[in-house]
Amino acid sequence: MLRATREEQQVQTTKRSWNIVVFSVGGLKLAARIEDVGEVLPWAATIPIPSRTPFVQAMLKRDNCVMPVYDLAARLRRLVQGNPLLCLVARHVDGPMAICIDADVPTIAKADAASIRPSFERDIESLGSVTIGGNDVTIVALQRLGSAIQDTLTRYEL
Repeated sequence: MLRATREEQQVQTTKRSWNIVVFSVGGLKLAARIEDVGEVLPWAATIPIPSRTPFVQAMLKRDNCVMPVYDLAARLRRLVQGNPLLCLVARHVDGPMAICIDADVPTIAKADAASIRPSFERDIESLGSVTIGGNDVTIVALQRLGSAIQDTLTRYEL
């Protein structure tokens, strides 16, 4: 088995970069790995549902797909802005999940892996933060969004 030296591993790490989608929720700039985003579409009417899952109180039907709506704006204590609003479809571990985002069209950026810093943001699951356009932007962990809250609730319900 071949192994790279520590210096070679560091060089490989610094050469890697992440393609990220930069979007906003309530004026707050956020980002997500491009492979965690299914698509961005115009927002559609939702169907309210009873739910014990935090921040999931509605479903969205698009074509033949029905997916839960994760209220990221409520979690961040913000109001989505603009008209028409957009729908970011997240590739969550439990299946596609709709997130309402601001009307500002998301952009694609490249973040050097070495520039991604640990994020101490406790309001949301994140992969770290990066500086984009002079702003500190949290990279949201869309695949596990809401799992920390659900884990906490499960512990207390036992």
